[in-house]
Amino acid sequence: MYMVVSRWKALPGHEEEFEQVGRNTRDKLTGIQGIEFMKAFDAGDHKVVIHGYTDEPTYRKLVDDPNGAIAQAMKDTNIESVGEWMGSDRGESIE
Repeated sequence: MYMVVSRWKALPGHEEEFEQVGRNTRDKLTGIQGIEFMKAFDAGDHKVVIHGYTDEPTYRKLVDDPNGAIAQAMKDTNIESVGEWMGSDRGESIE
């Protein structure tokens, strides 16, 4: 399984809206074939989102497609209008 750990922060003044939009975005992404799971938690001043993908090629295909399901979900929920992506770590899970 290919794992991604992303960090997101609400834009100032958009904290409550960011909570809802984040949930909506995770719900949309969880329904995409190749995404095995998606969970999030509070980490003080930001959110941590853990994504599990079937494998790295599936991740690359989904993320690198500017017209694909992930790009469309991000556009549909407009999460970047209320939150800022701070960065991600990624790699194969250690079994």
